Amino acid sequence: MATAGAIRLLDMEEDIFGYSCTETIGKEDLEHIFRHQELGVGVIHTYIRFLYDNFTRGNDQLSNRFRFVSSSLVNKALICREPDSCREYLVKRFMASSTNNLYLWPYNSGCHWLLLAIDPLKEVVYFLNSIDGEWTNYPDMKQLVDTSIKVFRSQRQARVPRTKSSNITWIKVQCPLQRNGIDCGYFVMRFMREIINMNQIEIPITYFDEYKCAHYTRLQLEQIKEELCQYFIEKRLISI
Repeated sequence: MATAGAIRLLDMEEDIFGYSCTETIGKEDLEHIFRHQELGVGVIHTYIRFLYDNFTRGNDQLSNRFRFVSSSLVNKALICREPDSCREYLVKRFMASSTNNLYLWPYNSGCHWLLLAIDPLKEVVYFLNSIDGEWTNYPDMKQLVDTSIKVFRSQRQARVPRTKSSNITWIKVQCPLQRNGIDCGYFVMRFMREIINMNQIEIPITYFDEYKCAHYTRLQLEQIKEELCQYFIEKRLISI
């Protein structure tokens, strides 16, 4: 991948996002990792494939508990341009729930990554933002999630208390915070890894004791990058 514009393709199985697709990884994506620059959706999705292959695939408990939402099909640009298709995709993902599932959705606001962990059956949304912003700063995203959960509720003909009927529970998790304008994608990948590793549907407001800290260290972020690079080699996306 020595030339600019060179690409590699990574197959994404249907179980990962609810549809089969091919993720494109460009030379520029790899350079962003090696130089510790802002990450694109291709890298985030590759790490999701890594989590799927190394944590949830073949583990009935984890695969039934944790699922993923595609950032290619639901992001700020598409929510503004095609809100109906975004809602239809989310509802379809939620309808695949057989038990309590936590859907991990790396959301890109256009210039920043954050993580939503959605339990559609309990109608709870965990909001993990490494710059300490509020979900009210993302009104289009919040409206989409709330509407999708309500449609999901209607389609499964669920009855909820009157006081709950118009309110979805949003919880701002006191997660580790970044100290620059670059690390958001790396934080989101680590959040997903830690949530799956803890194997809990409910995320404590003060985050998991095992991973609680004010900021991730450089070593903790390097661990994510090393896992990515090893996975790139394993899948022959790069050669050594």
